[in-house]
Amino acid sequence: MKKKVLVLTDELPWGHRSIAKSIYGYLKAREKEGNIEVEFVQVKANIGIGFDAYNFIYKYWPSSNIVAHRLMHNETARELFREMSVRNLPGLQKTVKWYKPDLIISAYFLHSNSLAKWKENDRGLTWKLWTIVADPWTINPISYVTGADKHIVYDKVGVELAPKYGVAKENVLATGWWTREEMFKKYNKVEARKKLGIEDDRPVIFVGGGSLGNSALPKILPALMVVKRPVGMVFNAGTDKLALNLVTEFDKLYRKVKKDNLVKIVNYGWIENIAEVLAGVDIVFGKAGPNFLFDVVAARKPFVAMMHISGQEDGNLDIIRKKKLGWIKEKSGELGDFMMEYLEDPEKYNQKFTATIEKEARTNEGSLEKVWQELLKEMPTKSVSQ
Repeated sequence: MKKKVLVLTDELPWGHRSIAKSIYGYLKAREKEGNIEVEFVQVKANIGIGFDAYNFIYKYWPSSNIVAHRLMHNETARELFREMSVRNLPGLQKTVKWYKPDLIISAYFLHSNSLAKWKENDRGLTWKLWTIVADPWTINPISYVTGADKHIVYDKVGVELAPKYGVAKENVLATGWWTREEMFKKYNKVEARKKLGIEDDRPVIFVGGGSLGNSALPKILPALMVVKRPVGMVFNAGTDKLALNLVTEFDKLYRKVKKDNLVKIVNYGWIENIAEVLAGVDIVFGKAGPNFLFDVVAARKPFVAMMHISGQEDGNLDIIRKKKLGWIKEKSGELGDFMMEYLEDPEKYNQKFTATIEKEARTNEGSLEKVWQELLKEMPTKSVSQ
């Protein structure tokens, strides 16, 4: 009889969903090999106005998030969060009872905590719970879930922190980041540039990243007025319609003021084929969220961090520095100055971190295989097929 694996996340368009889709896609393609059934489900989290508050902080006040992040380092606050997580259970219980999984892989920490509390209160439940720790180096302690059978983390940082929050190291698996397989696809750069409407040899800069948008876009727009050489600018506003309209209006203004066609602006909202778009650019200026950062690494492009969310994404800046994946340019005026320096000698900057980016990309390309091998240990093919 086939074992059932349920890959679970929230329904909102943030990094947890991207991670869940990555893992689901890899396991789904191997169903026959492992004699398993894999299902992907998005269950709306019961967080009240939580998403609205997070959305506001994300877009307009990212530095304030450090307060909430630090709060979860308090054991009493964490326990209160876990007790409150049972409010999130009804939707999850309905899904789990319908699907009857043998293993649940949860990519969203609230769902993981809710499921763990359910299992704690009902000893008759037999399914296993694996949880994804969705921050690489600055890990929110609430991501370590008491009662989860396995914690899947980015690297040794996640492993070493686990015992501090009551999780034994032997129940933690370090894999690298769970980047979607399609991000590693080798696209033809010339063809990818043509699809962006760029057919000459000008450097192309991607600006954006982050599913909810990037509040740092205004940092770079004024500098385009004084650019003195041809450049392509690909903007990505995510789901932020205000940011999308801002770039559209700026483009109109630019065309009225400048007649030299030095700056070609390509403006996107949500991008489905992000891998192909990244293949057509030379460098990426973006929000330093882990999923987008590692997507850029998979595309073998250097990364320039123009903003991050304080607390949960502080460690991402350390990763960029220590692993030599790019530059940090968040201060006022820094971004425009860096862009001007880049345009003086694009190839120098494009090639500076080639070797270290390649090393990180290869590590992450093997992450999903490690999850798969761990799953086979948990549910060996022989016993599954009996």
